[in-house]
Amino acid sequence: MEPNSRFLKKLGAITLLYVEDEDAIRTQISEFLGRHVGSLIDVSSAEEAMVQYKKHAPDVLLLDVNLPVKNGLTLAEEIRREDRDVRIIVSTAYTDKAFLLQAVELELTRYLVKPVTGSDLLEALEKAVNEIERIEGQEHHTDLGFGYSYERDRKQLRYAKVLVTLRRKEMELLEYFIAHRDQTLSYETLQYEIWRDTPMSRDAIRAQIRNIRKKTYRDIIINVPAIGYIMSQKGSK
Repeated sequence: MEPNSRFLKKLGAITLLYVEDEDAIRTQISEFLGRHVGSLIDVSSAEEAMVQYKKHAPDVLLLDVNLPVKNGLTLAEEIRREDRDVRIIVSTAYTDKAFLLQAVELELTRYLVKPVTGSDLLEALEKAVNEIERIEGQEHHTDLGFGYSYERDRKQLRYAKVLVTLRRKEMELLEYFIAHRDQTLSYETLQYEIWRDTPMSRDAIRAQIRNIRKKTYRDIIINVPAIGYIMSQKGSK
């Protein structure tokens, strides 16, 4: 991959936290990353990574899966519970189905199979930078189509100028669909992201979505058979 100047300029403005317990690999990758990112923090354990994450609030995390004591995916889960915006890239030797499913649930930007090359890293970082741009570019007022809009800062759904009342979980669910408007969201993803450790059957999730539809319009959230749902693009520009 031959990086363009626009991408390199944006890459030079990000803070990246890199976690790898093997000293030789960490030194090699850190040297490469240090030539491209604006600020690099490299550590050897998940515990130290959490300390540095809270201190520096990085834009991107690059995590090795096979870390001592606490692995990289467990660390990613802990961070993702509080931070849906930080971009997460993992490096791993695993390619089994269970790992890939967990990677999807964590909304990883990319997983890289070792040995990782400089080209692999730049491709993953370009995707991360694009995702950061998309998140930062999200409007505070989101057009949902047919006269409905959502104001993120005030957490208010409106039809024209009329306020539409949502229950707390309905609001969280709608916000999650807005933030992932171009993605098909599985029942498992919605369960994990919205209800966490509270078990929710598919029928219960369907009921919550029916409530949102009743308060807006039928196709605001569209069924994807056997998988889950995707948000309508009627309000997209």
